[in-house]
Amino acid sequence: MKKYTFTLLFTLIAVLSGIAQTPRHIEKESIPTAMFQVTYAAQFPGLDTKIDYGFTNTIGGSFIYKTKSNWLFTANGNFVFGNKLKDDRIGILGEGITTYEGEVIGGGGLAASLAMFQRGFHFQAEIGKLFAFKPNPNSGFFVQAGIGYLRNRIRIDYQIEAQNPPYPLMDDYQYGYDRMRGGIAFHGEAGYLIMSNNRIYNFSLSFEVTYARTKSLRDYDFRVYYAEDGTPIIKGYTDKNKRFNDLYYGIRVSWMIPTYQRQPEEYYYH
Repeated sequence: MKKYTFTLLFTLIAVLSGIAQTPRHIEKESIPTAMFQVTYAAQFPGLDTKIDYGFTNTIGGSFIYKTKSNWLFTANGNFVFGNKLKDDRIGILGEGITTYEGEVIGGGGLAASLAMFQRGFHFQAEIGKLFAFKPNPNSGFFVQAGIGYLRNRIRIDYQIEAQNPPYPLMDDYQYGYDRMRGGIAFHGEAGYLIMSNNRIYNFSLSFEVTYARTKSLRDYDFRVYYAEDGTPIIKGYTDKNKRFNDLYYGIRVSWMIPTYQRQPEEYYYH
């Protein structure tokens, strides 16, 4: 297996190196090229996602291969992060381990130092098409779509203080409160891509939508609430049959590093 993997990787590198070393007239003709991309997206949640999270950021990277006929084949991965959670601490952690003010009392009898964030990731394989316009045959409007995987959760950070350790959230206990879920994701994107004639300004701007059909990835939910008569309401085991509709949409900006070599300028001497 390792032998076949190495052979495939070596072949891919050789092909890309050959393409990169062939001089190209990017301003005159459509060229095949491989590109590496660094991306950032500002996103907003929809459907079930907006119940837990607010404004979201993603940063990531992509590998794109553009054919001579301007077909795009893309593989990308993104890290999801945000500071906007819709629930307060009592809603996130339950009333079983919090005070009326939403604090968690540590082993020393003091309020523990806590911080909670949105965290996750998603990756896709995509196919798309570029419709040449300006400033050259390798730039223009593009659309692409693909399938991948998405996961999100609430990350709980705490400071371990020697005299006041937050026992209810330490180690694996925090996983009973993070609402981790994941599943198959579908991604669509439309925008404008520019490959400049001088190879310096290579970027794209697009509107994107990511939809995922997810389920809980934790077996147990530790949250406890209390009814008006004082009866504890325990979340208990998660429902493995329940599905969530997670949605993110927003604007993505990408900076590209192409691998092709430009054709030297033609000079005429008299």
